[in-house]
Amino acid sequence: MERRYYSMNKVLIECDTLIDKYKLNKEGIIKQLETIKIEKDQNFIIAYDKDFRFTLVGEMCENNSLVVLTNIIKADDFREMDNSDLFQFIREQGG
Repeated sequence: MERRYYSMNKVLIECDTLIDKYKLNKEGIIKQLETIKIEKDQNFIIAYDKDFRFTLVGEMCENNSLVVLTNIIKADDFREMDNSDLFQFIREQGG
């Protein structure tokens, strides 16, 4: 049996207006941020796990126990793809 241990961080959100503006699930964001593991005093940029068009930006502090969410960035140009679409997209981009 595999055991997983998750850290439970205290979460401070400084961008409530963006959560309201983008109609995101605040409780979902808090749950995601409670379980991330990043070195203390480090900035982070992670995808919002409910909708990858949104990026959560913030920092870890206070001995890796406090997560401060400072910004949410919404992708301007986003389209959902499967693996076959991705290959074609890369070819079109010249990659």
